[in-house]
Amino acid sequence: MLKKIIWVLLILIGIGIAGALYLKSNLDEIVRKAIISYGRELTQATVELEEVKIDIKKGKGELEDFVLGNPAKFKSKYALKLEEVHLVIDPVTIFVDTVIVEDMVFEDIEIYYEKNEFGTNFEALKNNINSAKAYSSGATEINTDAQASQQNNNPSPSKKFIIKRVLLSGTEVEVVLSVLGKEEIEFDLPDIELTNIGIDNGGVTPEELTKILFSAIEKHLITNIDIDKIDSKITRELNRIQEKNEDDIEEVIDQIEKLF
Repeated sequence: MLKKIIWVLLILIGIGIAGALYLKSNLDEIVRKAIISYGRELTQATVELEEVKIDIKKGKGELEDFVLGNPAKFKSKYALKLEEVHLVIDPVTIFVDTVIVEDMVFEDIEIYYEKNEFGTNFEALKNNINSAKAYSSGATEINTDAQASQQNNNPSPSKKFIIKRVLLSGTEVEVVLSVLGKEEIEFDLPDIELTNIGIDNGGVTPEELTKILFSAIEKHLITNIDIDKIDSKITRELNRIQEKNEDDIEEVIDQIEKLF
């Protein structure tokens, strides 16, 4: 009897080790797929993510080349592109219910802020996020990976996050207005810093975190750009130009960019 118990224990230990090794070797891809699936579900737009690197032992993570596409009815390249995201995570909390992120730094951000007759692309994305239902297809994909790894401790929608500091740095914005055709207005957005997200309520869900970050970006855009005023001014300037050639339009854009 004792021999059988020992064999069962050894088998369970072997399964546990195999599962842990699988998770360690596949965690980057599991997280990458989860972010893509969840992002599409939440924003109702295309999401691309080139690479995820997570070092559990050091408590560090990196995301490279994240691209959030535009919602329907908008034609610019994309809404948001992140060159790099750097994470510093408390390693002890990675596989518990609430993950503590010491630092989250977004670098080299490109934003296309587009306005047409339907409003702005960021308004549309915000509406999609606010109307998104609880995690569905994304959860299915993550759970499938978890079953394959024989682990229940992988990243999942039930996890919460406490983020002590978020920094969005090096943001370039291109304003796209229908009155300008293919021309764009370019300017730099000041850095955005948020602190102590989720500390007061025991953490935030991925959906709540997305809303917080997105709202901060949109607020910063609105604060730094009066897009309706710009649109109106450009329209008036163009109407004053009798011969609307390319040089004239570029001159108007140069004058508008001086506002920033």
